[in-house]
Order: sequence, then C-alpha cells, then structure tokens
Amino acid sequence: MMTEAYVPSTWRRLFAYSVDQLVVLPFYLPFVGVFFRLFFSDDEVLVSLNQLLVLYLIPAVYECVFLILMQATPGKWLMGLKVVPSQNYTEKLHWSQCLLRPLVGRLSFFFSAAVYAVAFFRYDRTHLCDWVAETRVVQGTPRPRKAQIRWILGTLVVLLYVYEGMVSAEMVLKSIKWSEGQADLREVFDLQDYVDVSFE
Repeated sequence: MMTEAYVPSTWRRLFAYSVDQLVVLPFYLPFVGVFFRLFFSDDEVLVSLNQLLVLYLIPAVYECVFLILMQATPGKWLMGLKVVPSQNYTEKLHWSQCLLRPLVGRLSFFFSAAVYAVAFFRYDRTHLCDWVAETRVVQGTPRPRKAQIRWILGTLVVLLYVYEGMVSAEMVLKSIKWSEGQADLREVFDLQDYVDVSFE
C-alpha cells in the first residue's frame, strides 16, 4: 500500500503505456485472421460492425478489468504507478470510476492522444479521463523535479493529435457500409499512411 502519493513521472507513464500496448496484444488474437489479410494481401478486409465495436472496446475492457482488480494496469503496476480517487489517494476506486475512465479514453477515436496530452497543461498531470472519472495517477516516490506546465509543447502536441484523430475517425466512418453492416479496414489502413502525424 502506498504511504505517500506524488505526481508521476511523464517518462514512467509513457513506459507504462508501452508495456500495456504489448500486454493487450493477446486480446486481439480472435482477429489474427483479419490482421493477416490486412498486412499480407491486397483484398478487401471486411469486418462486421459488431467486430469493429469489439476491436474498439478491447483497450477499455483491458483497463477496466485491471483497475477493478489492482487499481493499475500491468504497465502502471510495473512502473510503480497507481490510479486513485482524486480526492483521497488512500481510498479504493469505485467500480464506476474503473468503468468511466477507460470509456472516456475511447474518445481517442475522435481526438487521438490529445485526450491524454492535455496533461501537459496541468501540474498534477491529470487529463480528460481523470477529470471525468475523478481519478489521478500517482507514484509512491517523489519526482526528481516538480512537474512544469508545458504550454508550447502541449499546445503543439494537442493540436496535431486532434487533427490526426479527426482525420482517422472520418476515414473509419467513411469505410463503414451502414446498409450492409460492415466496414472495410483496407480503406482505412491504406489512407492512414498519408495522414499519419503521430509521435508514437
């Protein structure tokens, strides 16, 4: 149990995010055939709207389950980070916070990583998901130096990610054949090469 709570290091959070991206990969195994066709053929890659919804929600379910179990994803746990209620770090998260935080994170469909990059504008490094779910990420050891507000970097990163997110969301929505209940992922990934402005 954490005896003290401090604003987390940005580098720790980025590393935790990278670890989580690796850990969540097995959850996509049911879609290995879809990805195989996407990367190794030039054919249409049609998925049902239900499959598209599941693909979209896998990261949210992953985060929700681990927040309920241990108040941290595996990446955060590995880096000594924990998600706590914003008003009292000694309390456990309520189930609604464990659900709401990752669901708000799915707004990244429209705004890419801008949902998280707004943390550059806060000393406590909270972002949109934290504000809505009333949570914050903390670490048990002090940072080497106090968190700074990064106005120029934050503004640039947020604007680039908002642009990328909007363009990507538009492509996905255009790829959906509503009358047939399907989406062609080939159209999305072929066009993505021309608009990728991500720093990841």
